[in-house]
Amino acid sequence: MDGILENSVLGDGIRVFFFDLDGCIYFGGVLADGANELLALLRAKGVAVGFITNNSRETSAEIRRKLIGMGLAIRDEEIIVTATEGVADYLAERYGASSVKVAGSASLSAAIELRGHRILGWEDRENADLVVVGRDTGFNYVRLQQIVNEALKGARIVGTNSDASHPGSEEELVPETGSLLASVRAIVEDEIESIGKPHPYLYEIGMRAYGASPSECVMVGDNLMTDIVGAARVGMPAIWVGGAASDIYLDSIIAPVISCHKLSDLFGTIVKQ
Repeated sequence: MDGILENSVLGDGIRVFFFDLDGCIYFGGVLADGANELLALLRAKGVAVGFITNNSRETSAEIRRKLIGMGLAIRDEEIIVTATEGVADYLAERYGASSVKVAGSASLSAAIELRGHRILGWEDRENADLVVVGRDTGFNYVRLQQIVNEALKGARIVGTNSDASHPGSEEELVPETGSLLASVRAIVEDEIESIGKPHPYLYEIGMRAYGASPSECVMVGDNLMTDIVGAARVGMPAIWVGGAASDIYLDSIIAPVISCHKLSDLFGTIVKQ
C-alpha cells in the first residue's frame, strides 16, 4: 500500500464508506476479489457502507438485484445512489416538473417520469423543456440530430454523468455517457450539465441519507477524475483503487487520498488498524 494517509483509512470520526461500483466493486458481471470480506470488516468495525454510482441505465433496485446475483452480501439498509434516479431528483429540484425527452434506457425514462416529469417520445413534435442524455446503447446519427435540434428550439440538455468509459469484465473499455455528450458538445454551444460524479449532487444525496458530513465519510473508487475529484469537491477523503500515489497531483483539486491496487489490499490495510 503506498500513498499518503496510510494510517488514517479509519481515522477518528469516519462513519461511512461509499464505494463506486463499475471498476471497483465489480468488473462487468464479476465481483471484485475481496469485496465481501472488506464490507464485512467495515461493518464489524461499526462503519456504515453505501454505494454511489454513475450508472444511468439501471435503478437502485435493479442494481441491488444484480449485486446480489453476483454474490455481494449487501444489506437492505445500505443505500445505492445512482445517476438514474439522481438526475430525476435534480431536474425536479432545479427546474420543477418538466417535459423531458430521454436518450437512454427504459429505466432512466421511468425514474424521471416517477419523479413527476412528463416524458415525450422522440417522434413527438412537441418540443421538450429538457433533454436527458444517459448511456444510450442505441445512440446513433438520428438521435444526435434529434438532440441538437431540441437544443436549437430551446431545450436544456442535462447529462447523467461525464465518464467517457468504464472497464468491462475482460478489461475492455465500455463507452459511457460522456463519449455521447462529446458529440453533442461538438455542435451545441450551450453548457451541458452532468449531475453524476464529479458533480457534488450524488455525494450530497448519500451524505444526507446517512446524516453524515464529508469529513465523516470516505469515497472509494477507481476513476481519478470522477470518484476522487468529486470527493474533493465536497471535502471528502478518498481511496483510489487501481491508482498510484505518484500519479496524484496533491493540489487544491484532488482530495487527500491513499491508493491501492485492488480492494483486497485495502482489506489488509484496515485489518492492521
